[in-house]
Amino acid sequence: MKKNREIYYSDLLNDDFAGTNIKQTKMSPNFKYVHKNPIWRFFSGMVFYVVAVPIIWVACLFLGIKVVGKKNLKSLRHKGFFLYGNHTQIADAFAPQVKVLAPKRGMIMANPDAISIRGIRGLVMMLGCIPVPNEAANKDAFKEAIKYFYAKRRAIIVYPEKHIWPYYTRIRPFPDDSFIYPAELLSPVVAMCTTYRHNRLFKNGKPKPVIHVSRPFYADENMSIPERKKYLRGLVYDFMIQHSAEDENVEWIKYIKKDVSVSLEEKGIENHN
Repeated sequence: MKKNREIYYSDLLNDDFAGTNIKQTKMSPNFKYVHKNPIWRFFSGMVFYVVAVPIIWVACLFLGIKVVGKKNLKSLRHKGFFLYGNHTQIADAFAPQVKVLAPKRGMIMANPDAISIRGIRGLVMMLGCIPVPNEAANKDAFKEAIKYFYAKRRAIIVYPEKHIWPYYTRIRPFPDDSFIYPAELLSPVVAMCTTYRHNRLFKNGKPKPVIHVSRPFYADENMSIPERKKYLRGLVYDFMIQHSAEDENVEWIKYIKKDVSVSLEEKGIENHN
């Protein structure tokens, strides 16, 4: 398959190639994570099921998204759980809600960029966004919101890699920080890994996403919370590594690590390493 382009990166953990260029705004100290007003909740349901779901179905059909292993979620139909995935598409913001979780609603832990576009903050929140706080004053409310939605039997979607690398076929390293919530709640954890298969319709077209879904993982209640975090992170990471290594995972964009020594020379700085 013909490669579309090459991308040079320097930092596996912090480089972002989403290309959205959104200017992030600071969150208000009294930012409202949970809306219990019945009118707001009614319109949230209408916006999601009547407007968003049909549009997302069409978008997923256009993108050719395939899901493998959705039956693994059958036992979690009436439970809250955490769903962790690799972050390779802007579509990650909506595809799992319909293709993986439907009819269960999902809540997505997202970068505050998602609520930084003027005029659509309310809409984004109605669609299930839980913005990760960029101000210390919001941290307690954020944690309470996670617990609230979990108690409401929602699926909480987490992308521990944090940044989007389009069509990346490997798994970037990520810490166990985001596993604190299922570790404390003794919640089920499910992993999903997006890989890419050949485009059969267009020989040189973009590959089509395949979302692999794991069985539920559980941490032992006799473990300490740090042990549970490490254990759950390990299971999720291993599942992602296993599926990303499959032969069918097609590379469309080649990611190349920058040569630091060349970069330094270009700037006229002597490299003493």
